[in-house]
Amino acid sequence: MDGKPQTITGPFGRFTRKENGLIYFYKADGITIDKPTAIKFLEIISELDDSGLARIIVIQGKHVEYTFDAQQTLLTNKVLEGLAYVANTTAQHLTAELLQDLAKTFKASFPVAVFGRIEEAEEWFLYHPI
Repeated sequence: MDGKPQTITGPFGRFTRKENGLIYFYKADGITIDKPTAIKFLEIISELDDSGLARIIVIQGKHVEYTFDAQQTLLTNKVLEGLAYVANTTAQHLTAELLQDLAKTFKASFPVAVFGRIEEAEEWFLYHPI
């Protein structure tokens, strides 16, 4: 990628790679993420950053559900270097913490963190070694 922002939008939300190199995923409300959807997410991430070291900030939507297969697919991939969830509500925070715990269970090869604000997630990626 040449450093200019790039966006891919679909029924599941919007993926944007910004000039800072981070990919922001603004998740749509009311979606269920199954394994085929998770695979599509990883394909989009690879399209935006084909280094195998993508750093993604997920801004949670409301009423989003993950199947177990989707969780496993997302947390055991070889595309990400780091995954940060931004949770604004208690339900979003609990969901993100569950995914963080599952990453440990699945022995994810990348760190997963939960934040209350996008700026905190950006700081984690940009100013602290992963």
